[in-house]
Amino acid sequence: MVQLTELAQRLKYYRKLRKMSVRELAAASNVSVSYIYAIESGSRGSNVAKLGRIAQALQVQLSDLWGDARRDGQDE
Repeated sequence: MVQLTELAQRLKYYRKLRKMSVRELAAASNVSVSYIYAIESGSRGSNVAKLGRIAQALQVQLSDLWGDARRDGQDE
């Protein structure tokens, strides 16, 4: 399973890549500003449905944010 810090880093990376503020991302994904901040700070996990909406707003796949948990512990 992806660690919260990895999710936080990925979310912030893609948000900045898309040049979106936290408020813009929250509005585009229909989640609260505090929810985005909580994920980006690594203090909160994520609801898959909400994370899916966030990924869609960022125009990325859910796996880009969440990572591929099936690969954990496997060599590349």
